[in-house]
Amino acid sequence: MASRRRPRPAAADWRILPCGHGPKRRRAAAAPAASTSWSSMPADLVDSIAERVLAGDLLDYVRFRATCPHWRSCTVDPRGRGVADPRFHPRRWMMLPEGHGLHPGHAKLRGRVRFFNLDTGAFVTVHLPLFQDHCILDSPDGLLLLQRDANTAIRLLHPFTGDICDLPPLTSLIPQLDQISDARQRRLEDEKHKLQYFRKVSAAVSVAPATGAVTALLYLEHIGHFAHASAGGRRWTLSSWSTDRVARTLSFRGSLYLAYWDLEEESSILRLDPPLLEEEDGELPQPQTIATLPVELMILPQLVECESEILVVGSTDIDRAHLVVVRLADLLQGRLAVPLTSIGDHCLFFGMRSLAVSSKGLPSVAGNAIILCDSIPGGRLKQYNLGDGSLSPACDGDIGRRPPPSPHSIVHHLVTCCHQYFWNKGLIYCFRTNATWRTKREARFGV
Repeated sequence: MASRRRPRPAAADWRILPCGHGPKRRRAAAAPAASTSWSSMPADLVDSIAERVLAGDLLDYVRFRATCPHWRSCTVDPRGRGVADPRFHPRRWMMLPEGHGLHPGHAKLRGRVRFFNLDTGAFVTVHLPLFQDHCILDSPDGLLLLQRDANTAIRLLHPFTGDICDLPPLTSLIPQLDQISDARQRRLEDEKHKLQYFRKVSAAVSVAPATGAVTALLYLEHIGHFAHASAGGRRWTLSSWSTDRVARTLSFRGSLYLAYWDLEEESSILRLDPPLLEEEDGELPQPQTIATLPVELMILPQLVECESEILVVGSTDIDRAHLVVVRLADLLQGRLAVPLTSIGDHCLFFGMRSLAVSSKGLPSVAGNAIILCDSIPGGRLKQYNLGDGSLSPACDGDIGRRPPPSPHSIVHHLVTCCHQYFWNKGLIYCFRTNATWRTKREARFGV
């Protein structure tokens, strides 16, 4: 007996078809009248979606633009704007040290450099032949701050767009160094030895919204002074004042944030803003104190950017047995700084600089953890659980007494990223390893 159920009417096909202009795709798109092509999306809607994609990650934005010619024509090309437009700075990408002394530019790497996404754990390899005669000093906002070996010229390189911003050479600081009262004894030194004072830096990069002018701000760690210069400028301007109390620095939104340590009284957080464009050759104002940290709250404060805000991490004792994390925003607004018990799936790495990394890409590290890369009791790297205060191994091997075994884990690479002397030379961090260049030592002396 035949079924009495009525046949269901065919549902309309509302699929959005991929963009395309080939004959096969045109014939496929012409079949269902109700179908809509991706390329028919209004330009303002495409641009709005692109802005949200760009807020997440630059490479996702590049892939978005590669979907079809229509989307590409509706959105801004990052090439040519990679440095001058802060939206395109690769903030969450870190150059990964290879280990075994394979520094960027090493012949065995054939110009290739690897980068690691701190949020997703993704890797990309980029061909950067510029490293054949340049070395890296720092990585503000994911940009690469390079020194040219031949003449000490400083350059900002966007690793993914290839855009370059030229800054003055470090040699322009030598006459100013000779004029500083506390550096008179250095006048007898030759140029090679004077340049070493300028190569260990912490950098911040700012872009003027109205003009797109790029300004770099450097903290010269060897001498405690600051310097600034703008793209196309003739020289760096050295601050006449100095400070020897800066323990840690953090680049954030074009400014340098400084952590001052004081074990007996209050530690403090300071901010140094970039100079105004019309004051390019003028004196840098001294940094402003924006927050104080009583010893009852924490000592030995360090700074890290996590989820687009600054966290202050310290300890209640000199041995760092109990760690404390507070939001800088709470301190700035005068609110009671309540220590956090959770930072989600993030893991914080602290050495001479800091990183906030998602544990999703780190199989051996749990979230809501802190790794102190400059405090390694017994040579074993430990992770501190912020929830219950427990300690557990962060990785295998002893990195305090001897170099870690190969192949290295991603934790070893990230610990090295927190120590610039090892990071830029292709070495994996070890407390007892002498981090020296194996090539071009004279041109890179002091880095």
